[in-house]
Amino acid sequence: MKQRACFWRMGVVGCFMAVWCCASAWAHDSITTEARQRFMQTLLQTQSVLTSSTSSLEKAKAHFQLGTTLDSIRDLFNEDIQSHGAINGLESNALLSELSRAGLALLKSEKIGTYLSPLHHYRLALELDPKAMHATEAKYRLFKNQFYDSFTDNPLKPLSQTRDELGKLLQMGETLLNSKEPFVNQEEVRFIQAIHTLQAIDQQLLSAAEGRKKFKQLMTDLRNAYPQSLKPLTLEALGAAY
Repeated sequence: MKQRACFWRMGVVGCFMAVWCCASAWAHDSITTEARQRFMQTLLQTQSVLTSSTSSLEKAKAHFQLGTTLDSIRDLFNEDIQSHGAINGLESNALLSELSRAGLALLKSEKIGTYLSPLHHYRLALELDPKAMHATEAKYRLFKNQFYDSFTDNPLKPLSQTRDELGKLLQMGETLLNSKEPFVNQEEVRFIQAIHTLQAIDQQLLSAAEGRKKFKQLMTDLRNAYPQSLKPLTLEALGAAY
């Protein structure tokens, strides 16, 4: 009886482990067949607007939709890279190939090691229709994603950012600071704008005195609005030399 009980327990444990392993494998496959098909259907339908429509307003909306859809895919790909070191799963790899065939491939940064946000779609959306309903969200995505895609370990040393680009980002940041839209994360905006302000001192877009004043005000606003945030600690470390 004891031997049978032992075998029974081993059988139960073995079945449990098999189910657990399968469940873990499924959990790691971030994209299902349905999700892949849905992503590609949305992208191809939206892409067709760019070739069939003559309306700049429709094209602006299409670029914005392409940007947001590709960003969703990019997030899933980068989660795989962070968890497994590479894109994981048959459907994810199939989607990667389909994006390339459709001319919608996401770029991967060799230095950062992750896929980059399709910023050009947001730029085109804003150029074609700067007053669209989606314009503020396009600005926010451009502002936030360009920042996080611009450096490896030191945000004060962007990999490639011209003086002119920095000037435009500062202007964009000022606009976003006044936004009341719920999708604009003001904690992020204040944090990024503060770092751009330090960059502006380095690039002599702002005088040291003016830059320090703006930086301190952004720090104060960030602390007051988000007392639990750890971002001011990062800003303190970055701004110590200024």
